[in-house]
Amino acid sequence: MTETAPEAAIVELGARVHLFVQPRAREEFASLFRDVLGCDVSERDFGLAYPILLVSFGNGSAFSVEFTELAPSELTSDTLDDKQAFRGAWIEFRTTDLDGHLQKLRSVGIPEFRHPGSSHAYFSAPGGQVFRLLDVAYVGP
Repeated sequence: MTETAPEAAIVELGARVHLFVQPRAREEFASLFRDVLGCDVSERDFGLAYPILLVSFGNGSAFSVEFTELAPSELTSDTLDDKQAFRGAWIEFRTTDLDGHLQKLRSVGIPEFRHPGSSHAYFSAPGGQVFRLLDVAYVGP
């Protein structure tokens, strides 16, 4: 037996990720993506201590980087494994029923907060993963 998805379902993962990086790594981080990997790198000033770095790709996807002392420190050993990896990417989901899904999240008490660099609502899933929902037609930073 197969189940069909409801008509107003969340339909895809958004093409944006937001990362947090220590300010001391700012120039090296930008250089890696701009100079080494050839990505389109720009800055967006939202009034934070450091401009947001936006790394964009040809298909319209992108990721943004916020430079803050609150970010985890860079790994100091020369090896990386699952226990040392940072677990803090923010996820963007797209939906055809934004208002309905926002209401559902709020009605079941999923913690909601605002980020000073954005006009969108953010939510914290059990376990702490941060995400936001946007309409499939949304275009913007």
